[in-house]
Amino acid sequence: MEKSYEKVVDYVQKQIMDGVYNLGDKLPSEREMAQQLNVSRTSVREGIRILEQMGALSCQQGSGNYINGDFENTLIRVMTLMFAVEGTTYREIGEFRYALEYQALSLAVHHATEEQIAEMEYHMSMLESLQEENLRSKHDKRIHYLLVESSHNNYLIVNFLALTQVMDQYVKDMRVRILKDEENREGLMQTHKDLIRAVRNKDIHLGQEALNRHFVYIYNYLDS
Repeated sequence: MEKSYEKVVDYVQKQIMDGVYNLGDKLPSEREMAQQLNVSRTSVREGIRILEQMGALSCQQGSGNYINGDFENTLIRVMTLMFAVEGTTYREIGEFRYALEYQALSLAVHHATEEQIAEMEYHMSMLESLQEENLRSKHDKRIHYLLVESSHNNYLIVNFLALTQVMDQYVKDMRVRILKDEENREGLMQTHKDLIRAVRNKDIHLGQEALNRHFVYIYNYLDS
């Protein structure tokens, strides 16, 4: 038997799917929704609270409830629980990241803007010149984010951001351990250079080959 608050969640979801509500639209008041759905205002509040936790609503005190699209935190929670409860392995996380970046690359070589490419090149220059590993790591991550951002595919971007949070939480020392070997350091640096050059020159094959090399380093770490 469907609980009353589930009726509220299903109603709002259907309205969004049917195009009645769009991003930024304000929902009817709790009283109006309670009357329309024949449920209590307590059930309406509970349904709205669940939708807010999902990232579908933004609840603004004194103003109302608005359709939102902030799903990153929801994905982070789901991925974190999957890792903890289902025994997801580091290898599986790495493989998912590889799949995301591989598809992002295939789009980025066609859709990256000059500004995005120039920013990648800037972060590459910082990666080469800085000595502090914590700063180098930030520029490394920024290059990969820009690669995914350059796909201009919001599903890829949101999933990548969530996955990065999970990896940062559970695989904190991955880059440090990989770079303990000087040969790894040079090889990893070259993969970043080749990735950026591939996007700049719209060379999908160079980019795919560079990604393959990059993830060999990651898999070697994860399997060690």
